Amino acid sequence: MSATPKIQPADGATAPTVRSVSPKSSKDERAALLRLLQLEADLRRIESERELIYHLANESRAVLGFRQAFVFRIRRRWKLEAVSSVAGFDRNAPINRQMTSFIASLPAGTGPVCFDFEGDDTPPALKGHTFRNGIWVPLASRNGRVFAGIIVLRERPWREDQLPLAERLAGAYAYSWQALAGKAVERRGWLPARSMLQVLALLLILMGFIRAPLTVLAPAEVNGQQRWAVAAPLDGVIEEVLVSPNSVVSADSVLARYVSTELKNALNIADKRAIVARAELTKLQNASFASREAAGEIKIAEAELELAIAELKLAQERSSRIEILAGTQGIAVFEDARKLTGVPVAVGERLMEIVNPVEKEFTIRLPINDSIVLTEGAKVRVFLDSRPLSPITGELVRTSYRATAHEDGSFAYTLVARASPEQMKDLRIGAYGTAQVFGANHNLYFIVFRRPLSWLRQAFGF
Repeated sequence: MSATPKIQPADGATAPTVRSVSPKSSKDERAALLRLLQLEADLRRIESERELIYHLANESRAVLGFRQAFVFRIRRRWKLEAVSSVAGFDRNAPINRQMTSFIASLPAGTGPVCFDFEGDDTPPALKGHTFRNGIWVPLASRNGRVFAGIIVLRERPWREDQLPLAERLAGAYAYSWQALAGKAVERRGWLPARSMLQVLALLLILMGFIRAPLTVLAPAEVNGQQRWAVAAPLDGVIEEVLVSPNSVVSADSVLARYVSTELKNALNIADKRAIVARAELTKLQNASFASREAAGEIKIAEAELELAIAELKLAQERSSRIEILAGTQGIAVFEDARKLTGVPVAVGERLMEIVNPVEKEFTIRLPINDSIVLTEGAKVRVFLDSRPLSPITGELVRTSYRATAHEDGSFAYTLVARASPEQMKDLRIGAYGTAQVFGANHNLYFIVFRRPLSWLRQAFGF
């Protein structure tokens, strides 16, 4: 409920029921000015906006001499912030609601206004108010926009010569308020609450018509398109690794060397066994002219000699593999030479990789929880840890059909993506980053609620 009482603006505009009383003595005026100067000094020591509001509601009494005061601030609408002489108040109390409605009914202006609660148009809750004479003192920013105000009430009518004092008081509080809050004093809600709900509902409906690509993030690594695995050629123990990680190696260069003691001993034993078998065969051949029994054992001796020669060749071949050679030119990719040194390895166990450093690609490991429908040629953006502000745009060239286990025990699909040679030219083999893989277009509802829906289906089966 609102009503317009008898009001007179400070600039002298015509309004009913203007109260005017003869001025007091100059002594009283000087005392009021001294109190105003002291109040302005106190304002400089206030440190918070809330403290300033309570100071305005209570300490300004020393200058204006009121009995009761109400402090208001405007956001979307006028809101009661403080009442004099009380620490807490109820905004829904009848007197407070009627006072707020009364402030909203006042004409816009930046100067103090005198009024009294008389006449039929006075709100019911205010008609019998004990302090019926008041001044509305608005607080304006430097831009002239009213952002707050105070109503001061008392029994006696206000004199017009008190309006300049109230205006000076309002300027001091407005300046201090703006110094504490800055531009926030003029910040207002751009839409009423009901309009906000309507706009929000409209936006939620429009989201169903907006389509965007479904994307997932996965770790990515720079690898070479052409890679050759270096596997252990025989069972044994690695004695020494002769190359360092990520070093350039040439074809047939020595990468590592086995412990040769056992292999050399086996070669010596096989060699002597072949000599013994050959001597035994020669002995039987010479004795066969005189002994029919020796002639019958020649075939067995020949077989034993062939077996000894085969064992010798095997030992020689194993000895020739003591040094592990690079099959091609490239970069030797492995983690650490110390992890290979002194370690027993089995035949076929992977030791390292030789990678072609010219042609590179991205190896992406997509966790099974983030799997989406992907097709070859899908867009991929890679953000490397070494250059996060320069994403590399490429396309998906290959996807795995099955998820495989990795060292950390997780399962993931292996994706391969490639970019233009210009973008891949300066990338280091083994560099890590994060890949953003783009899938098919879906509406925003599906993108936002995909994970919750997937969890519900897996947990409850609907």
